[in-house]
Order: sequence, then C-alpha cells, then structure tokens
Amino acid sequence: MSAPPKIDVRLDEGAESGLADMMAQLLRQNLEEDARKRRLASRLRGRLAVTATDYETSATAAFSGGAVLISDGIVEPVDATIAGPHRRLTKVLTGEASPLWEHLRGRLRVSSSVRKPFFPLRVHSLMKVPSTERRGIPWPRIVLAGAGVAVIAIAVRSL
Repeated sequence: MSAPPKIDVRLDEGAESGLADMMAQLLRQNLEEDARKRRLASRLRGRLAVTATDYETSATAAFSGGAVLISDGIVEPVDATIAGPHRRLTKVLTGEASPLWEHLRGRLRVSSSVRKPFFPLRVHSLMKVPSTERRGIPWPRIVLAGAGVAVIAIAVRSL
C-alpha cells in the first residue's frame, strides 16, 4: 500500500483567532506524524464549526480531501458544530475528553447534520494528540460501564 498523500492544512487569509490557530497546529502536527490519520483526512468532506462560548469566538475547519482550510467565524453551510467553554473545547481538541461524552454530560453542545451524523467524531479522531498514557493509566485501557452505576477501568500494559 502506498503512503497517503500529504494533507495541506492552512489558515484562511485574515484568520487571527487563537482558536483557529490552535486547530491548525493540532491538525498539522497529527497529520504529519500519522499515516492513518492522513488517510482518514483525505476521505473527509465537510465543515466543522467550533465555538468558544465564554470568549464568543468561532472557527470553522473545512475538509476537502487533500486540504483543510481553517477560518475565523462560522462559515456556512456547516455539517457539524461543537460549542462550549474554551477550557472544555481545548480538552476535546487535544483528546483529553471525548466530544460525545462531554455532550452527554451537558458540558458541550454537539450537533451534526443528518447526512453526516459522525462527522464531529471523525474530526476529533484527527485532532486528538496521541498519547501512551492518559490520566496515569497505561494505554490501551478497556472501560466497561454498567447502567450508569459503576465504571471499571482495566489497564492493559503493553510489553
């Protein structure tokens, strides 16, 4: 199998927000380091708008196969939106938290179009920073949840 093509990640002309810059940096770094993520990015088409509600700032990532353009503000039409406090968004964008889990907890508002219901999760998988350790538990870990009553985490050490 051939190596996936390089994905061009760039800021739109005039994009100056820290949110747009952070999104661009995370995407560039992750796509340079991970061939699997480049393959996924090359297949993505659509727009994700991210809004930091406490700073009243937004940025939109537009995926068009071999390129990602990040703009300030919400660039319509969007396929998905994620909105919430800046600190929570940072945790989601870096992979410390899941957008789905944060949405279910009521910490973020995540919405997506009927045509692309999993778009926010696919973009999240591109942006999150890979980690061999999260919260002091060796990765990978298996999480089992039982009807909201108990959560058991089993750490699996890699040899």
